[in-house]
Amino acid sequence: MNSVVIRPFRPTDGVGTSELFRRVYGDHYVSPDVYLPHMIGLHNLLNRWHSMVAVENDRVVGHAALCRQTAEGEDAELALIAVDPAVQGGQIATRLGQKLLDSCQDLGLARLSIKQVTSHCYSQRLAQRLGFHDTGLLPDHVPSPFATVDAETIVVGSQVVSGHRRPLPHLKWPVACQWLTQPLASLFGTSLEVPLPSVQPFQIQQLPGRIDIVAGYIGLRLAGQLLRLPAHWSLSVRLGLRQQFADDYQRLMDAGFIFTGIMPAEGNPGWQALFHRGALDRPLTLHSEPMQRLHEQVQAQGHIWRCAQAGSAA
Repeated sequence: MNSVVIRPFRPTDGVGTSELFRRVYGDHYVSPDVYLPHMIGLHNLLNRWHSMVAVENDRVVGHAALCRQTAEGEDAELALIAVDPAVQGGQIATRLGQKLLDSCQDLGLARLSIKQVTSHCYSQRLAQRLGFHDTGLLPDHVPSPFATVDAETIVVGSQVVSGHRRPLPHLKWPVACQWLTQPLASLFGTSLEVPLPSVQPFQIQQLPGRIDIVAGYIGLRLAGQLLRLPAHWSLSVRLGLRQQFADDYQRLMDAGFIFTGIMPAEGNPGWQALFHRGALDRPLTLHSEPMQRLHEQVQAQGHIWRCAQAGSAA
């Protein structure tokens, strides 16, 4: 395993990196860009990706990247992790991830996130080894890269680069979610200043397997409209955090949603609360005890919701 070299991506690595993703994931990886060497090279050229590769005998056998929305952005996601089956078990992903984390200061990054698949525990253990803290659950979030029928549930992890902060807003959290939010507030700190959301007050779009909703707040009228959306839809909500969050929380709960944690907001140093309704009925064994508890709550709420809808239809 000492013959495997970890180094920054070079323009000539595009073809080898694309071939690596085909070997690992077949045709099922969620990002189509990895199947085009041109796009892999272009993202790195424009500094939207900062890729690191593992090379053995001039063959790309591992890849990971820090991905950000703009070249100047201070937030990045550790993503696009692939390791050739022939060298798995040699801590290649950990070495790639650590090299990328070591480069954060030079890249001007302040805050990092990671989305961990839950069909197996390896990516969750990797995130923990690299210093990420689990903050939320995204049920049935993306098509599985492993060619399974069900969508992949995601665990969201976050960490801050040394010398920077990502405090949670100082809120009166609902009692039912304090078991999760209070430890996270102690970990990340709190602030009386809540960053203004960078998104529109309300957005809704259909994505593979779910309806994705982004909202700054949930009023009574909007909550009633959400309640009347088709019961069989899988609904995912990312909600801005404000001083009246307890009211928003209760309105979503009354509309059949369940709280699934928090995640970093896109494009600003703030946070969003996560809610879901209509999750698939399936068991998962997660590496993190808080995430396992969230998953079990999602499953219990899903059972109650399905029973209530069946009763109302009878």
